[in-house]
Amino acid sequence: MTAPVIGGFKNGRGEFYGQDSLDERAIFVRFVVSPLGAGSYRFEQSFSDDGGKTWETNWIAVDTRVEPAPKS
Repeated sequence: MTAPVIGGFKNGRGEFYGQDSLDERAIFVRFVVSPLGAGSYRFEQSFSDDGGKTWETNWIAVDTRVEPAPKS
């Protein structure tokens, strides 16, 4: 489990922030969820060790919703 984050969605884009630790150092973490098209979203995670002045993206995923096949 990760630490709780705060934030929300505006105009379909989500931005969430929280605190965590990395190598025993306190860091900020940011999650961004952006729509790419019909049923497709980009998820991005970034860390900041300077209080949010700069961010290092360390994880990106693109998820696409696939309609289930019709039952025969």
